[in-house]
Amino acid sequence: QTQINDSRTMNLPSPTLLFSRRLLAAPFFLALLLSLTTQQVAALHADEAGLNDFLLKSAGHGDVGVTYARLVSMSHDPAMYNNEKVWVTSQSGEHPSAVVDELLEEGNDGGAGGENDDYCAIAGRNVTTGDVLWRANACSSSGSLSISKRFIPRHTTLASVYLTVYSLDNTGILRGWNSANGNLVLDADILANIDVNNENGFVFPGGVPRMLDAQLAIGTVVTKEEKGGQNDESLVLLDTGGGQPIKEEGYHHQQSTSLLSAKMLLGKAKVSAKKYGRARIIDMHLLDEEAARIAIWVGWSTNDGDGKAISSFSSMAFVEVALTPKPTSEGRIVMVYQIVRAMPLNMLDSASGSAAVASTPLMLSSLRMVHPNDQTVSMLAISATNTQVLVSTIEISTTKSKYGQAVEIDILHPYWRSIASIHVDNTRAVVNTDTSAGKDSSYYVVRVAGLDDRYPTLPRRTESLLMLDGSSGQLSSSATNVFHRVYGRDEEVHQDALAYCADMGMVLAASRDEGAQTLASPFSIDSEALQQSSRRVTWSPQTMDGDAIIVPSSRGGGTSPGLIKYAHLVECSKESMTVIFTTLGGMTTAFRFESDSESTAIKQLWSSEEALGSISSAIFLDETHAMAESSGNDVLADGNADDEEEKALRNLQFFNRIQSQLSSFKNFVLGGGALSSLASLALLSDEKKAERGVAFGFAKISVLLSEKLHRIIALDTARKGRVVWSMNLHPRASWNKLVHGGQFVSLNGPHGNGGVHDHEMLALSYVDGDSSASSALVEWKCFDGTSGKVFSSETIPVSSSVVQIVPLRTSIHHAHEAKSCRQLALLVHSDQSVSVVPDTARSYVIVDEAVSAAGQNGLFVHTVDKKSGEFHALRVSRKSGSELQQTGSNPFELVTVGTTIFDPSQEKIVNVAYPRRGEVIQSPSTVLGDDALLLKYLNPHLMVVVTEATKSFLSGVEPLSDGSDETGNEFYNALVGGQYSSSSSGQKRKPLGASKPGAEVSSSNASTNAATPSLFISLVDSVSGQILHRVSHAHALESDLTEGTAATRVPVVISENWVVYTFFNQRTRRTDVGVLTLHEGMIDKNGITAFSAPEQELSFSSLESAKPIVLSKTFGMAKAVTSLGVTTTKAGISAKQFLFGTANDQVISIDRRMLDPRRPNGELKESEKMEGLIRYAPLLPIVPLRTPSHIYEVSSVQSISSASANVESQSLIIAYGGPDVFFTRLAPSKGFDLLPDDFNRGLLSVVLVGLIVSLNVIQRMNKKKMVSTVWS
Repeated sequence: QTQINDSRTMNLPSPTLLFSRRLLAAPFFLALLLSLTTQQVAALHADEAGLNDFLLKSAGHGDVGVTYARLVSMSHDPAMYNNEKVWVTSQSGEHPSAVVDELLEEGNDGGAGGENDDYCAIAGRNVTTGDVLWRANACSSSGSLSISKRFIPRHTTLASVYLTVYSLDNTGILRGWNSANGNLVLDADILANIDVNNENGFVFPGGVPRMLDAQLAIGTVVTKEEKGGQNDESLVLLDTGGGQPIKEEGYHHQQSTSLLSAKMLLGKAKVSAKKYGRARIIDMHLLDEEAARIAIWVGWSTNDGDGKAISSFSSMAFVEVALTPKPTSEGRIVMVYQIVRAMPLNMLDSASGSAAVASTPLMLSSLRMVHPNDQTVSMLAISATNTQVLVSTIEISTTKSKYGQAVEIDILHPYWRSIASIHVDNTRAVVNTDTSAGKDSSYYVVRVAGLDDRYPTLPRRTESLLMLDGSSGQLSSSATNVFHRVYGRDEEVHQDALAYCADMGMVLAASRDEGAQTLASPFSIDSEALQQSSRRVTWSPQTMDGDAIIVPSSRGGGTSPGLIKYAHLVECSKESMTVIFTTLGGMTTAFRFESDSESTAIKQLWSSEEALGSISSAIFLDETHAMAESSGNDVLADGNADDEEEKALRNLQFFNRIQSQLSSFKNFVLGGGALSSLASLALLSDEKKAERGVAFGFAKISVLLSEKLHRIIALDTARKGRVVWSMNLHPRASWNKLVHGGQFVSLNGPHGNGGVHDHEMLALSYVDGDSSASSALVEWKCFDGTSGKVFSSETIPVSSSVVQIVPLRTSIHHAHEAKSCRQLALLVHSDQSVSVVPDTARSYVIVDEAVSAAGQNGLFVHTVDKKSGEFHALRVSRKSGSELQQTGSNPFELVTVGTTIFDPSQEKIVNVAYPRRGEVIQSPSTVLGDDALLLKYLNPHLMVVVTEATKSFLSGVEPLSDGSDETGNEFYNALVGGQYSSSSSGQKRKPLGASKPGAEVSSSNASTNAATPSLFISLVDSVSGQILHRVSHAHALESDLTEGTAATRVPVVISENWVVYTFFNQRTRRTDVGVLTLHEGMIDKNGITAFSAPEQELSFSSLESAKPIVLSKTFGMAKAVTSLGVTTTKAGISAKQFLFGTANDQVISIDRRMLDPRRPNGELKESEKMEGLIRYAPLLPIVPLRTPSHIYEVSSVQSISSASANVESQSLIIAYGGPDVFFTRLAPSKGFDLLPDDFNRGLLSVVLVGLIVSLNVIQRMNKKKMVSTVWS
């Protein structure tokens, strides 16, 4: 109370009450101020789950790429042929009807380096957009290892003109696919249909199926083993509708079918074997559609020293066959055939040049036929010497050769050393009207490819364009220019691939420019010159507008741009042409070239990275500190690279951060930032979403490596997998590896060495020596993972093969120098020597720091030889007296610490797994339901070695005849005798799944082997070389294992103290999931008090610490598993989920609690309920809601990688290894740090503003009321 002059008392609010009122209003003002001034105004909404997922589909052709490609109509109506089309591709042979050469152990280089047909896929693409419309597996068998150095396809593909695509695999299964959607429309077993009881043992010649197309019927070629080998081939004619064999007219055997034997057909044509002893089916084509006549070509051949089929035109014959529909007793209409005539080829006309090429040896696999009508057929083939193209034109009515020519290699191209292949565009004829002669002349485009061996890294394959006269049988014996070349103006400009559009008279070629970029270059051909035999036909270059780059020279800094493999013409008209280029580097690019009277233009329709279908490893990098790309030249960009990083480091200083915050506040108050921030509270713009993605750590660059295609691809996960950059590696490398991070630094540290913010990486490529005189090489590239900018690179010789790569990283910031890198790699060689990449004095200092920083014990490495089964634990030490400043001195050596041998005669190593480096562990113990602590065994040097029993091991496990418990296999006796048991007692313990031989009533081998362990999981310490624990499973019988077959696939993942693995149990015919948890011991609830605590080791030593206590349990799963992964979060607080890639093309997640080996078998106790344990069930449930891939089909996932975001609840997942790449974002413990789904940002803004206005109004009203009350 306060006294005033008129002696009246006025009750005023006390200072404490005023302060409390202002204090109540302060949070609202503070909330509004923070919401307006902070840059992270956007929060993550839980209803956005799945919106950022993406699936990148490739055609699934693996490292082989596209070899077969055809344009197929999506309609049976011929009128719709030019409207709706799909581009069908496959990695089968380019020519499905071509004769297959024998597969020798030291065969030719076929392009894939001895790889098998892993994917066996047929795909359909949209020509305009490049989207993969469908993809189908064309094989019914799994891949087998190749015995040859060349690629061996397991199927062949034949695309008809309308709608149906046929495939025939190496087991004889014929399938038909709808070209519009990939649906299966035909499925037939050819080998079973022609030989029901397998009495003849028919096989495909060379193990590779062929498909021959006569439009009215299709065919395949089979043979059977005879004395002296496979000396006779037989043609099987098949109905195009149902795939059933077509029988000979009058042939009534129901259990068999009549085959068209090549020997029989040659006998009818009276063609003797002469010097060739093998009868071959060469080709088949339509002769007369109205009369239903087809032509079959047969011949004699032999194999040369390389396994190539050699023949000649004079050893061939022509057979005409008529097809006739016949009704059956069941009322069906079937097709039957009848041989009309069989005639030898008449090649004796010396005037036409036919006699000169008649007896010239040629390669049957290179033979191509051009059959424009029912009057003539032109045959082209490469001579056996690879230096000539042989041409012969045959008149069908008389089988007389009207023209023959041998085109020498110097005419085809002056720089070629050998001819590689011939491709004829049968569907694209050049028709020109010669009014003076009063006749039409047509020309067929022939592309001949040759090899130029002047290139030291890889012989370059280039193409030449030739024209073949196909004038409807109007050729005369005096014709001299039937087959001629179209010349370029500069022979030094090599064309990697060509496509010719007759309607436009244009050639679109892939060629290199001076900057080593591969461009699509247009050329025009004078059509009048094609009709003048005496005139030299040339093309002239055309100027154009638009982007014509097929493969850039330095997309991300790569120095090897990748050679063009094929050019496919998919659209041709007078106004435009569309060409699709495929490269050896796995890139497919489509271009459209348009021309009119005023201008010419080319534009890229789409491009596809086929290397995404063969990814072997993935690394996540954060975009938060991505280096800004320079808009200037490359030299300036190289100079600014270090300046950008220096600027980023300066901005992290305290004074600079204060200045930045003051500048932001000034912009907020005076620069209009308040209004824009207020508007962003109600509406979340795309720009704010992008800022939020960076702030929350969702914006990641995923750097992917395709070892098979020697290519690195970087994807932006925040932009639906957009390709940021790509880089080609050494094309002849035996293997390629990405090196990132440091040996002793957490990967999840935001600014630590080797974390996601460290963008500098190494790419290593190992190249075997060509001979004993040349040593092996390692090519390395140091580059920025976010931009692909290459800082330095070098190729160094190595003494022996590399068996381990140890990543290291400098802790000292320094500017980039020549032949240096902040990311290092320590290479361990098979001869137990070491080398450092880059090989510089600074690198030696960094390795020496790593050796000394590891403590007194040093830096440890190890080697694993899967063939010999030897494991060596090694220690890196510095040589005495060595100098670190001397480059090339190699001052380090290895000292053996321990050795473990897995006897290869008893067990073979099938997999080796390591824990994720730098994994964040939230707690070193698990709190039980009764408040006791279960201590985790956390060994950073733990590794898992999976071995599978050999057939000799299983066959040797038999009880001895003396009745003892011993067997004839000492390894098994030691196994069941407890050699690997951690028990200290003398009692013998058997491993899981093992039983004592002879214990069963039956003494048969089957019953004994039924309980014999055949799969072994060994926990090994990589520093000491000790086997810490060993678990065995009886997953297979002796009969299930055969020599030479692929080993059982056993994916393994290690997380904290958990080891999870899966395998297919051949005994139970299901997938088993094994779980191991490792523990140091347990502390009861009263073990730790304020006055007492148990003694604990403060440091871990692989050489001294005790072995772990292992808990194990096995579960079953209804789906086959191809890969395993685990979620990763920032602090490790969220519950972990294990991820399973399944054989039914899904990625599923299972909570770790479902895999806990401590799950009780009986009713749960109260303490177990408190802990959250679940009662044990042998089968793991697959919950659809726990399927991250949901609607997507992710085929053949081989690996699953994860990375953490900046919010604890989120984990970023990428699945790869098959033909697809899938990315998703998971919340293992739900969105505990997310806003609810129905959160209303606009309403929050209105409420905040309303509360502030209301408080001010009420305050004014209260003040006015108080004044009036006092004065009243």
